[in-house]
Amino acid sequence: MRVDYQDYNQVLSKFLAYLESVEIIFDYIKDCGEPTFNIKDDVEQVASSYGNYVFTLGETSTEEITNIYHLLKHIVDHNIPVAMSVAMGYSHSNKYQDKIKGFNERVSMVLIRHIEGYLAKIGIDMGMNESTTYSITVNNGQVNLATDNATINAVQNNGVDVNQLKMLIDTIRKEATGNCTSDDMDTVNESLEVIENELTQPSPKKSLLKTAITGLNAIKGTIEFSAAVAALVQFAQAIM
Repeated sequence: MRVDYQDYNQVLSKFLAYLESVEIIFDYIKDCGEPTFNIKDDVEQVASSYGNYVFTLGETSTEEITNIYHLLKHIVDHNIPVAMSVAMGYSHSNKYQDKIKGFNERVSMVLIRHIEGYLAKIGIDMGMNESTTYSITVNNGQVNLATDNATINAVQNNGVDVNQLKMLIDTIRKEATGNCTSDDMDTVNESLEVIENELTQPSPKKSLLKTAITGLNAIKGTIEFSAAVAALVQFAQAIM
């Protein structure tokens, strides 16, 4: 969101590559279907309007998700100079950096917020009240959680994979560092300490785990942070 306009396409490419590498996120995007407008034609129209036109992203959340993803993908694939073309109408400023900022706020951030909401819903739906293992799928843009014998085999509590737990916790800390306030970092560290301590006990206390997970889910972090939290919740559910 704060990248220099000259490096925008390179960083945008990395951002999209990350979304595509996280199955839980990319399945959600793909399930939203095909774009509702001709991406190529609209990009050409907006770019040639010299700031008179901006993109109409869609009337529903599903339309916004698929339209924005394919729009950003088209920009990367065709190396379109965003600040000097399609972002012209997103700021009255003559500075290219301001145009990138406006484009991000009204386009890229819309996709980010939808994904954050989706990951938060997974955390809420999974909860920590039941000793149930979840398999996550999406259908028509909605998250579905299959439990136990529905589509997967329950993971038996024969011991914790300490290395995997440590990796998940380290990932959350890494994504939180530099992207969260000092108060949020305190919450992250305290919650992770509780989770690590409880999951390595013979009989983890569900109430403590639930409180710790709630604390993590309440933090408005980056997409990477939310995805890391969702992965830790899924890991914890398999152990409970």
